[in-house]
Amino acid sequence: MQKDFHFYVTYALARKAGRSADDAATIAWADEYTDRQTDEDIYEVQTQCQELDRWNDPQIQFTVLVPFHFIPGNDEKWPWKTTQNSPRAQKLVRAAEKSQDLCRLGIALHSLQDTFSHQGFSGWREEQNACYPWYYLKSAVPNVGHAEMLAMPDMVDRVWRDPRHKGSKIDNRKRALDAARATLRSLLRASGTPWREATWSAIKQQLRPIFELEDYDQRKVELRELSGDPSIDYARTHKRIAKSKRPAFVRAASAHLSAAVDTFEGLPRVPPS
Repeated sequence: MQKDFHFYVTYALARKAGRSADDAATIAWADEYTDRQTDEDIYEVQTQCQELDRWNDPQIQFTVLVPFHFIPGNDEKWPWKTTQNSPRAQKLVRAAEKSQDLCRLGIALHSLQDTFSHQGFSGWREEQNACYPWYYLKSAVPNVGHAEMLAMPDMVDRVWRDPRHKGSKIDNRKRALDAARATLRSLLRASGTPWREATWSAIKQQLRPIFELEDYDQRKVELRELSGDPSIDYARTHKRIAKSKRPAFVRAASAHLSAAVDTFEGLPRVPPS
């Protein structure tokens, strides 16, 4: 997913779950920053790799793409395939909730949210990820994750077709609503607040038209209003808290990585080719 979900939806839902503005900002910042921490040489942990040519590196696949963006699901035929709201993703989220570490919760929520948008793909280089024949220009990118579909699976307003499955229709708006529900459930658990279906129903009715907006910037405006803080902004939040929160983020990312690798027990250990 993109910043409109990872930061703005997460912030709005954290506020709805009763978090203070500062706590909500920290959780949402860590969620979005998971897509931005690329300085492994400086901080010894990397949560994103933006250079597609490096996605061919098995080390990047195993320590960055799989544990932070493509959590393996529960498909017996394709063990490393991401499936939405999978038991492994839930285990990571619950560990983060128990830790009471806001940065770790944000990171775990990022991974959970990505199980909805990245479902059907894996973080390894595998033929099952291939969407186009070799002679298509798009096939020049590696068959890792949804690289051949570019950003399409991450755009919450899009309806698209998966070339791998006879052009089956994928509605990102529905996936985004499902991800928002799972996110709210986690945030409420972390706050010790019971789940109420009526609360979610009301929020869902507000989110549905926002996810249908084609204008990305307008979506952010509407999400700011939904949060009750029309001035909330990722860039300003990052400028305000990154320096003080980055060490905590690095520690939390290391803890998440370790916990994620532990959940891979029993999966094929040799990287697929």
